[in-house]
Amino acid sequence: MKFKNLLLILISVPTIFFGQQLSRKVLDYEKLKIVEVYCDSSTIIDLERAMVAINEYQSERGVEISKSIFDKNQSCPQIFEVYAYSLFRNGKWFEGIDILEKGIELFGAAPELIKRRSEMSIEMGQMGIGEKVVDGNSIYVSGKNALAYDEKQFKEENYKSALLDLIYLKDNYGRPDEAYLIGMVNQILGNYEKSSEAFETLLADEEYMTISAYNIADNFMSLKQFDKAEKEFLNLSILYPDEPEIHNKLAELYTFKNDSVKVKDYKNKSYYFSNIPSFAELEYNNENFELLNFFSNGSVSYKNKSEKLKSIYKTKNQSYTIDVCLMILKLHANHGNGLEDDASNILSQIGLPSIEKTHKLFRSNISTCTITYLADVMAHVKDSASWELLVAFLPTIANMPMTLIAPSVPEKLLLFNERTGLVEILKVIKPLLSENQDNSADPMSQLGSFNQFVYYYPLKKLKQKEVLSVAKVLNYTDSELEKLKEKIKK
Repeated sequence: MKFKNLLLILISVPTIFFGQQLSRKVLDYEKLKIVEVYCDSSTIIDLERAMVAINEYQSERGVEISKSIFDKNQSCPQIFEVYAYSLFRNGKWFEGIDILEKGIELFGAAPELIKRRSEMSIEMGQMGIGEKVVDGNSIYVSGKNALAYDEKQFKEENYKSALLDLIYLKDNYGRPDEAYLIGMVNQILGNYEKSSEAFETLLADEEYMTISAYNIADNFMSLKQFDKAEKEFLNLSILYPDEPEIHNKLAELYTFKNDSVKVKDYKNKSYYFSNIPSFAELEYNNENFELLNFFSNGSVSYKNKSEKLKSIYKTKNQSYTIDVCLMILKLHANHGNGLEDDASNILSQIGLPSIEKTHKLFRSNISTCTITYLADVMAHVKDSASWELLVAFLPTIANMPMTLIAPSVPEKLLLFNERTGLVEILKVIKPLLSENQDNSADPMSQLGSFNQFVYYYPLKKLKQKEVLSVAKVLNYTDSELEKLKEKIKK
């Protein structure tokens, strides 16, 4: 359970002057009659293709597909929604919003269009005038390249627009996700009491009750009602003793209350639980806290850390050793000094008993370098569940943002089982080669293929004849085979 803000990640394009005020159109949904029209099955299939492209960080392709549908057919709201979303994800914010507004004018207060509009408005409020997210990559602009609006006013106007959309959806459809977002947007705008009113409606909702209680406590903090905030956060800390966000908030609270002892205690707990795997059986105590500090301290030599880890391996029980090794890998504070190699080697030596927790860490939010180390452990232990996990992960690498270092899972898959691993890698590569051929002249589409080299690099070590033979069995076309040869040679 994480307690960070869970925000979901209509105007014509104006003539822009520096620092101008953004004015979002206010739509009176109550006066707009809903025209209930549904797309036919073939259109739905085509729209799904566009959404798949977007979700795979190929927004240019998504725009191409959805525009071709839109240009020929404007018979249902989903066409407007998908085309608008494709444009938006491609960085064309105002064009996307304009398409949504045209859809609302045509079909009335269609909830899917209003919902999408609120999500776009929230993202514009979050990003401001100098940042956009295109195909998973954050693109920053400044100066004359930034949107020429007043930053603060731009954000507020978009949040206020989203709020009106969300209130309409909540009042007419009564869905909890809109109530949650109303609470979050009001919190961002500084309307703390209105924010708490929205969250209070969710305290009986199983999915939202905990995060709502957290945000109500946070609102008490912002209103300087520290005793009320303390009561709520302490209750949450009992329910979730290993949740770092709660401890961090309590440290912040006791800063206001000038209680330095408690500030230090809760800061230490927040730091500890932020770096210890949630499933680890390493209780919070002085010994374990000092161990975490020791392995995360950059001034401690690799030799001393390595000796300490070896001592733990020799003298502590197996479960404790596994937890410490996974803590080191999760920390990602010893990259390049050899300690992470030591930890992964120990896990491999322990073998099958280390696999369950290795899988749990692999599935969590960790660095891509840590994924590589965990994949190495799985490749050496060779458990069948590990194979399934690695194969399932393999396609996700192709669509990782270029800001991430691609994990070497293909290489580890070959280490696990060279012949079968080759088959699985080539299965993933085949559609990528076709896409690369179609879009080779498009620099934006090439951003999405930035990390694909990790598929081809380990194939260089294999006999090309064998690689091509397996590719032929997988029905590679002649053009795909030629492209594969080029990729392996690079």
